[in-house]
Amino acid sequence: MKYEQVTDSIALLKMNQGSNVACVALEDELIFIDTGLNTIVAKEFRKTMEKKYNKKASTLILTHGHIDHFLGLGAFSDCKVVAASFGKPRFERFVAQEVPESFLDGMSSVFPSIKVEYAISELSMPNMWVKERKTCGKKQELTFQVIGGHSECSSSIFYSPDRVLFVGDLIQADVYPYFGEPDTDMNKWINALKDWEEQDIQFILPGHGGVLTRNYVSKVRIYLENLIKTLSEFKSEGISEEELVKLDVFDEGYWPKKATRKPAFNFSLVNLYRSLNNSG
Repeated sequence: MKYEQVTDSIALLKMNQGSNVACVALEDELIFIDTGLNTIVAKEFRKTMEKKYNKKASTLILTHGHIDHFLGLGAFSDCKVVAASFGKPRFERFVAQEVPESFLDGMSSVFPSIKVEYAISELSMPNMWVKERKTCGKKQELTFQVIGGHSECSSSIFYSPDRVLFVGDLIQADVYPYFGEPDTDMNKWINALKDWEEQDIQFILPGHGGVLTRNYVSKVRIYLENLIKTLSEFKSEGISEEELVKLDVFDEGYWPKKATRKPAFNFSLVNLYRSLNNSG
């Protein structure tokens, strides 16, 4: 199995579909972060890490309750599963198989295999809910922090010995960002980015994409701030939603030129635009 050794203690399985999966080797246990979409792949990565470090997995931490980050949860059915308490309703819907077919149809445009993965998934509820903050490990070296922003349950995990920050989708590397959830809070999101800009961080591991350094944080923060400013100006000018999604002013961002602007980005633009109208 091909994975990236980020530090001696941290390995990253970068996924093309679904979220990345990461492993942190503590003194006498392994902690995994997110699962991706594929249970079989998650199980293989777990087995590879347990053999490499000669330690057993004890805990799975979920950065937030979006399906592409926890559909492989069955690979960790014997582990403690930690998640933000704000995400509990999301997990309940998926575990109870109460997801409408229309939702899976929409997700298929982003994750083509999601219907198959969902049908064979082995989902269960997290068994440790965190409202604000929790530390893990005998030396308390891993800190889980509920932040909000991308979603109300979006969280970060900081491993202090290596100064590595896991951010889920609060940083979406080299792609147009998604910020279209009903509980997306841009102020909380931007404030988190500002905090990280001041921290002593060696590496940032996003939920999708490769390993980043701290200077990437500023690029994301500046884009989001400018995005809100531009949308507010268009609001005052009375630009329609139909006109808005046709504009190319939003295409100059922190991602490479080859990145594709997908319908999810336009959906996000409209949702944020409406929230500005509602708050105005």
